[in-house]
Amino acid sequence: MKVCCIANTGEFLPENYLDSSLYRTKETEFNLIVGKEYVVYALYTWQKNIWYYICDERFTYFPIKNPAPLFQVIDSRPSKYWRMELGENGLFILAFEHWFSVANYYEKLTGKDEEAVLVFEKYKELMDAEVAEPLPKLLSV
Repeated sequence: MKVCCIANTGEFLPENYLDSSLYRTKETEFNLIVGKEYVVYALYTWQKNIWYYICDERFTYFPIKNPAPLFQVIDSRPSKYWRMELGENGLFILAFEHWFSVANYYEKLTGKDEEAVLVFEKYKELMDAEVAEPLPKLLSV
């Protein structure tokens, strides 16, 4: 899945995405470049909000969640590496297998766990190549 940034400030977010206790206000500036395309490595929805895990302009070694309203989807093909999980609390996640099968994977990744970082680097490489493939042509009958 690939998205294009259409805005990078909180003023473009619906009210339900704003939360001053989490430093998301109308004045918040996200580390995104308007017009730049980003690969989505995972996504989740919760309480009617959608978040994309992308390698934004802060990227060092792990993807960071960004609010979906700041993007336009330009390639809606789900990654063949994604799996789905629906939590009892209503959290819906699409991500690669390690996100679910390794306990606290994302926390390990952000904490610079060497194995978690290497796993993400491999999935990043695979997903980057996947979205580089041309869109299939429409079938005609």
